[in-house]
Amino acid sequence: MTIQRRPLRYLLIFAFILTLNSLAGAQSVERPDTSNTQHRIEGWIQHRNGRVGGARVRLLRMPEMRPITETFSRPEGQFVFTQVTEGDYAIETFETESFEATITNVSVRPPRGRPTAIPVFVELSLKPPPNTTPPGVVMADVDLDVPKAALKHFRAGMKALEKSDSDRALIELREAIRIHPKYYAARLELGRELRLQKLFQEAVKILQPLGQIAPRRVEAHIEYGIALLSLGHREAATDELRIAVQLQESNWAAHLYLGWSLLESDGEKAEPHLKRAIEIDEHKAARAHLALARLADAKGERQLALDHLDAYLALAPNAHDAEATRKLAERLRGHD
Repeated sequence: MTIQRRPLRYLLIFAFILTLNSLAGAQSVERPDTSNTQHRIEGWIQHRNGRVGGARVRLLRMPEMRPITETFSRPEGQFVFTQVTEGDYAIETFETESFEATITNVSVRPPRGRPTAIPVFVELSLKPPPNTTPPGVVMADVDLDVPKAALKHFRAGMKALEKSDSDRALIELREAIRIHPKYYAARLELGRELRLQKLFQEAVKILQPLGQIAPRRVEAHIEYGIALLSLGHREAATDELRIAVQLQESNWAAHLYLGWSLLESDGEKAEPHLKRAIEIDEHKAARAHLALARLADAKGERQLALDHLDAYLALAPNAHDAEATRKLAERLRGHD
């Protein structure tokens, strides 16, 4: 029985990073009029950190805003609406935990008699984290002596991030730090963007001084801990994330990432942090269920592992790893 269970446990460890080949196809709500020439709308959902898969997208007929059809974006962010007749439309995306809702107008008026593919790019805006300083504003308790030149570059960097121009943002934020090395807000934003771009080594170098610049700022320790964890430096990450938990016990992210950092070395110590993250904010900490499923399976608690997998799927049914998680759950149910 141990031989049968071992591969499943290893798959559970990495379930949260598996990607799908495809997501659910379009589900027709109402078909457009097919009496005229039919066209295609080919679109991509994206934000400043890349393409967005699993986003719910709806096609509306304008000006009455009548729903025509809807689908989910594929892992690479692409979506397609077929059998579209000439006229004015809107592409609607829905508000999620991470993104604001959007409406993008599309005019389908190609030369008559010639089926045409209309390209559309939909830019999503990230929701501002709660209790954070608005872009372009210095942190009053730490950024007290920022030179005007550094502030100018910081604001330019934040504006570039809003426009999804990561390259420009990195240039501007690096310049702000060059002018004022102790610029807390600039280091935090630059480190986060470098991490999101998977430039982990540089992110660690940028974020490491934050512990001295603002030792009481919980987000500094969380960001630095995540960057260390991304490089596989689990012990150092654990130290930073423990500080974050001590600074703000009610922070779901601090508990979640501390749990992940402890997962390989000490499952018993990881478990309470993962459970606490779920208790604080289950939606934001949904991936804690994947780690808890792995721990339950390792202890032979199959039903508990299944409960956690099902809980994750209920919270994130359209996540990039949802289909892989469903398959893992099916395999677990099928094991004797």
